Amino acid sequence: MRRQAEPRTAIRSAEAIWSDSGPPLRRERTFSPHGSSVSEARKFAVEALSSWGVRDRLDDVCLCLSEVATNALVHAGPPSFGFRARLAISGSVVRLEVHDQDADRPHRKHPRLDDTSGRGLLLVDELSDGWGVDEQHGIGKTVWITFKITPPNPRTPKGEI
Repeated sequence: MRRQAEPRTAIRSAEAIWSDSGPPLRRERTFSPHGSSVSEARKFAVEALSSWGVRDRLDDVCLCLSEVATNALVHAGPPSFGFRARLAISGSVVRLEVHDQDADRPHRKHPRLDDTSGRGLLLVDELSDGWGVDEQHGIGKTVWITFKITPPNPRTPKGEI
């Protein structure tokens, strides 16, 4: 089982990977505080990654995005904010971030077999190559998740730089 990395260490390692392969391509979008925003966020992820030529790990990225976006909607306040999702790719790493206004750090639960919730971060831990939380100095937090991928075919991506 993977352990959650300390945010500063993991960010430094992600930046080191990214600096070796140039600046990452990024897309971000803010979603309203409604349940339908989770499916909209998944569509956003599929469109962004597909436009960059990423074909593998789409299901893992979408499921992890669903879990942390749902956490943002259920646990973060105030309800007028919703959440912001950001995707970035550089070389063989996709980084997913979900920002919300709740400063409380998420934690893995240990659900019983008959519990109907509490498995989201366990899934994130199993499906990703790393994840952590960055505090935003009183303005919430950002949950970040990384995925190692097969680098896309060399072509000009349609995403923003």
